[in-house]
Amino acid sequence: MKKNKAVKKSSIISCIICILYLIICSSLTIKYNFEFIFIIFLINYLYSKLYSFDEIMISYQQIEVLIPLLSDLNITKKLPNTRGYAASPDYLYKITDTIKKNNPNLILEAGSGVSTLIAAYTIKKYGGGKIISLDHDEMYAKKTKQELKKHNLEKYADVIYAPLKEYNLDNNKNFKWYDTDKFNINKKIDLFVIDGPPINTKNSKFPRYPALPLMLDNIQSGSTIILDDARRKNEQETIKLWKKEYSFFEFDYIDDNDKGIAIIKRIK
Repeated sequence: MKKNKAVKKSSIISCIICILYLIICSSLTIKYNFEFIFIIFLINYLYSKLYSFDEIMISYQQIEVLIPLLSDLNITKKLPNTRGYAASPDYLYKITDTIKKNNPNLILEAGSGVSTLIAAYTIKKYGGGKIISLDHDEMYAKKTKQELKKHNLEKYADVIYAPLKEYNLDNNKNFKWYDTDKFNINKKIDLFVIDGPPINTKNSKFPRYPALPLMLDNIQSGSTIILDDARRKNEQETIKLWKKEYSFFEFDYIDDNDKGIAIIKRIK
């Protein structure tokens, strides 16, 4: 977001410089030098392709978290991407740390990917039950299954393809979430990892809001919920709705990370 604003500002400045140059040339009856204009816009283009200092620092900090995490879990095979929309290393670290401390019997995950592998690796080394990961995209569900097989983690994780389904919640407001008919949760959820559905889910203002009302009966006292992307406005609004509707949850927001993490605990 910061980078986009900087590029936009740079483009405006480039346009102003070129307009002023044309005005000055016109007023002084000097012949335009189009090479000058080309150079100005070339500089702006190159700047737009470069990482900002903040982005470089964030990437460096994420590497600092990822390297000891890989070492701790004895991961020697290549993992899927951890940048962009994928789970960031500091979020993966929080998942691992929570599993190590709480030893959950059942982990439910909304949105499969590299986080599914990290959770499975943690269960393999430190004990616990199993992770069930939901994905609305059949291609990504298959991809995560393939990664689990490649890393020999099929024993510790199940990936379920559950297309998004429309639900009528919160005073007849429509929401979309994973089709609960596609999976059967016959145990209480000890850890709920929420990193989906994606922000661009059509016809659903708050894609991650339904997670709590739909899974509420399976979330027992003492259970923990980890919400990724908690710095985004959409997730902030989702948290506000949850706080308003569920007084028996304790909310904690952690901001010293890549995308913001919310730790939510059921206290009764």
